[in-house]
Amino acid sequence: MNGSIAEVNGVRLRYRIDGKQDGEPLALVNMATVNLGAWDPTMDRLASRFRVLRHDVRGTGGSTGGVREGYTFSQYADDVAALMDHVGMARAFVVGIAYGARTAGRFALLHAPRLTRLGLFDVSFAQPVGREAREAKGEEARALLAAAGEPPVAARKDWFKNLDRETARLTHTAHQDEPDITEALAAVVVPTLVACGRQDLNLPQAERIARTVPEAEFHVMEMTGHGSTFFRPGLVADLIASFADRHPAG
Repeated sequence: MNGSIAEVNGVRLRYRIDGKQDGEPLALVNMATVNLGAWDPTMDRLASRFRVLRHDVRGTGGSTGGVREGYTFSQYADDVAALMDHVGMARAFVVGIAYGARTAGRFALLHAPRLTRLGLFDVSFAQPVGREAREAKGEEARALLAAAGEPPVAARKDWFKNLDRETARLTHTAHQDEPDITEALAAVVVPTLVACGRQDLNLPQAERIARTVPEAEFHVMEMTGHGSTFFRPGLVADLIASFADRHPAG
C-alpha cells in the first residue's frame, strides 16, 4: 500500500498528504469499511484548495490496530490529533463522513482548540441503522442518479483493502459502547457543516445535530445515499470548499 507511516499512540498509521504545502489544512476521516483511497474522487477539487491529510484509521487499510481498548472514537480522535502533530498541522478543518463523522464529533469535544471548522457528513451518533434498509435507500439514490443522467461512481477494490481483516472488524465496533454525544456538541463554537443525503436513513439524526450545534449550516444532498462520496463525490468536495470560502479560518 502506498503512503507514509507515522508511529503514534502505540500504532503505525498510514497517511497521505495531497495539495500544496501552503494550502489551508484539511483533515479527512474515512467512513467504515474503506481506507484512505476512498477519498480519491474528491481529491482534484480538494487538493486545489487545501493541504489535505487523510489516513487509514487504526486497524484498517495499512494501519496497525494496537490494543483492544483502543477501538473507540475518542482514541481515533486522539490519533487524528497526533497525526496532525506529526505532519505539522497546528489546526485544521476536520471533516468526517459516516463512521468517520463520529470521530470528527469526538475530535471537536476533545481537541476544540485545534479546529478551524468542523464537517459532519452522513452523520448520526445514535446506534447504526440496519444494513439492508440502508442499502435499499442507496439503490433508490442510484436509480435517481441514473434517471438524471449522472454517471455512477466506480468504486475500486483497493479502497476496501485491509492488511488485517480482524483488526478492521474491531475498528468498526467503536459505536457499541459509545454514548450519543449530540447534546454535548452544543459546546462547539466553530463553523460546522452538516450534510446528509436525501436517501440516507441518518437524515433525521443529521438534522437533529445541525439544530444542536450553534454555528451549524445544514445541507440535504439530493440523489444521495449513505456514504455520500460513493454517490456524489463532486458535490461533497464542493460543499467542503464552498463552506471554507464562506467561513474563513480565524
